[in-house]
Amino acid sequence: MRPSFYFRHQGFPPRQSPHRADSHASEYGFVYMAKIEDLIAQIPDERLRTGIASEVKALKKTKKFGLVFEEHLPETVRLPRLPVKPGELVALKREAGNQLWRVKTIHKNIATCDCAVMGYPGAGEANKEFPIADLVVVRSFGDAIYPALVPVDRVERGGPDKPWHLLINADNFHALQLLLYNYEGKVDVIYIDPPYNTGARDWKYNNDYVDKTDSFRHSKWLSMMRRRLSLAKRLLKPKGVMIIAIDDNEVHHLRCLGDSIFSPELHMGTVCVRHKPGGTTTARKIARSHEYALFYAASLEVTPCMVLRTEEQLSRFKHSDEEGAFEWENFRKHGQGCRKDDRPRQHYPVWLLQNGKLRVPKMEYDEDGKAWVINELLPPGAVEIWPNKVKEKRVWLWSPENFTANPTVFKYEEKKGEHLIYKKRRPNRAGVVPNTVWSDSKYSANEHGSGMIVKIFGSTEPFDFAKSVYNVADCISVASDKKDALILDFFAGSGTTFHSTALLNSDDGGNRRCILVANNELKESVAKELNAAGFFQGDAEYEARGIAESVTWPRCKYVINGKRDDGTPIPGEHLSGRNLNAGFNENFEYAHLDFLDSSSVARGDAFQAILPILWMMAGCRGKREESKGSQSWFFPKQAPFAVLIKEKEFRAFRESLAERKDIEWIYIVTDSEENFGMMRRTLGRKFQCVQLYKNYLENFRINTLDMLSEGGAA
Repeated sequence: MRPSFYFRHQGFPPRQSPHRADSHASEYGFVYMAKIEDLIAQIPDERLRTGIASEVKALKKTKKFGLVFEEHLPETVRLPRLPVKPGELVALKREAGNQLWRVKTIHKNIATCDCAVMGYPGAGEANKEFPIADLVVVRSFGDAIYPALVPVDRVERGGPDKPWHLLINADNFHALQLLLYNYEGKVDVIYIDPPYNTGARDWKYNNDYVDKTDSFRHSKWLSMMRRRLSLAKRLLKPKGVMIIAIDDNEVHHLRCLGDSIFSPELHMGTVCVRHKPGGTTTARKIARSHEYALFYAASLEVTPCMVLRTEEQLSRFKHSDEEGAFEWENFRKHGQGCRKDDRPRQHYPVWLLQNGKLRVPKMEYDEDGKAWVINELLPPGAVEIWPNKVKEKRVWLWSPENFTANPTVFKYEEKKGEHLIYKKRRPNRAGVVPNTVWSDSKYSANEHGSGMIVKIFGSTEPFDFAKSVYNVADCISVASDKKDALILDFFAGSGTTFHSTALLNSDDGGNRRCILVANNELKESVAKELNAAGFFQGDAEYEARGIAESVTWPRCKYVINGKRDDGTPIPGEHLSGRNLNAGFNENFEYAHLDFLDSSSVARGDAFQAILPILWMMAGCRGKREESKGSQSWFFPKQAPFAVLIKEKEFRAFRESLAERKDIEWIYIVTDSEENFGMMRRTLGRKFQCVQLYKNYLENFRINTLDMLSEGGAA
């Protein structure tokens, strides 16, 4: 059986990989090109050696290196709101998986179909009949889709000057494609918590749940992640950071995948988070209490931000003076680079004078001898102190120049017959460099993740495995210190990323903005229960039980308002002491991603459908509004954009534009690139100008082959 995935150093086909006796031979194959190159180097005949080396070099260019895994059929999406028509690709609502049919004809609500996918049960069957009510339209890879954002609900508590957060109820693959129109190269931080692929049937690939009995579950997971990460990378700013939470099931594969999409040099680090202090006992009877957060930078310019010291760290600075808190630190360097040979200029004597003062003698440095030459005699009664320890020549922390320039920060002490010098060490006001192990109790997912969900919703826990809000908040803080950062989470789950963003804003008065994408999937048991009752994807009864509808949006709404829909205040408080019932001064819009039938949507309706997309492109600023009736242009009252609908009215539009000093984005509806260029030049560089085609749906067509193949997303 062909392996589901394998890590290959050189890329030979799996059938050429050596057989292994262990149980993993069916999954992994290792063949090392480096060994072949070592053998070539031993060939004594120079001509033969050069010829073979040249051929191997050419072979390497045609082979894949690094993480190589099985390619699967591209994912499909079911579009229950589109009408079933002849020519459409469809699936049976009641069936999971990806068995597809092509509708040939429809007569009296009965569709005659051919099997559209070879290799599935029923492949080759023709003229099979199904009631239209049993079918759902499907779009597969490369089939154009026309998206629309359909507003569902909103919470307005931040006032007109605060930006709007946005939750999109959608499959994240298509949501990412839409976001590329609006935010390519504009996102500061991406934080995601994807399925961990534990084998617990908690995620789907091609409309079917994946479990541990699926021999291809790892390659399906990798295929799913690769497409999404490739698109997401394009959304990051040049100084943006992506953070991916994961556990032991896929961390090794994810690191290889992340390195291939970004590069090994852009891997900033992997943090190990102690998220479950009590641990979860594994099959091998070890209590696992950790998970990971992988940090990737968009470019080499990016460095992580400092983190605030913990109370435990601050407790070390027990002394204080007019400049603030400090601790006494041994002036002798320890650890890496502490020996004289490492830093010869920092190996010098310090004199303790009779009056108790410390000073460096007059010296000059001998470059040839790599040592200081002392040019004065030791004063009577003075003690000469070197940084040496026992018989090993060590160095001081600072150069002699720095020591002389800061005499008041030092003190002398004799301890067990040893002469010691200490210097004042103060806490860095910017914080400390983040380390790779986070073990603070605030990261407990039980207490501050699932426990937080229970507080927000009441006695029930509607979502499993929620992250600690403080874990996510600290990840965001390490990635960016911008108070107006744009943060994206396209595996939004219960909405922890927004909750963490709101906490950060409340702590420092920031205006960070969050875009969440959450699919509306159901637990398998719930989906089966609803299907048995005759409810399927697209039905209101079914959608109401999905994650986005029943968990993500209610949580975001409740934490902003500080209470549930029934008016019950949320009990408890955050670690900062802020009461949960105080809520947050934030604005939030909830919408679902719909897909339109371009042949049956009137032009006016299509304009209404893309208006929320235009508002999103303009930064989700100002209250979103709808257009009313036929008009020459559209000026929302609060949002900073305008739309010129009839290009012949450009002059009058421009005059009206002068009255709105807040406008930053202008959308011009014209099919003529020449006319658009002329109007853009006339308006000047003050505005971000975007051309919209008169067939509005064409402006945001997604899922096309050319779009998906760019950047390796295909």
